[in-house]
Amino acid sequence: MRLKKKDYFYCMKIILFILIVSFCFKLNAQTNSNEHHPEHFIAGFVFGAATSFFVFKKTNNKFKAWLIGTGTATVIGLAKEAIDPSIGKVRSSQDFGYTVLGGAIGASIVIPLKKSEPKKIVYLY
Repeated sequence: MRLKKKDYFYCMKIILFILIVSFCFKLNAQTNSNEHHPEHFIAGFVFGAATSFFVFKKTNNKFKAWLIGTGTATVIGLAKEAIDPSIGKVRSSQDFGYTVLGGAIGASIVIPLKKSEPKKIVYLY
């Protein structure tokens, strides 16, 4: 599946907007409190949903998209918890669990999506 030129520029505009917003504001991803499970759940949800959506659009396979979306959130959560001690934070299995749970629920956005029909190719010769 190839992106049309219009779709490509639309995706690039969204990515550019996200980058500009992320550089313009000071974001504090971790608070000092011990109860920051909602942040981990939301991060897992976003990573799982975005990954599964793009994989579904590429492969048209809901199960594969869900697995890859959940797997991506799991790997990102594991990597984040692995680097926590090096940035002065404490590892938490609960934070990891909430990230994975958010990723699994976020990746489920592909379930109600309809499979796209392959476009008919018309040859002019």
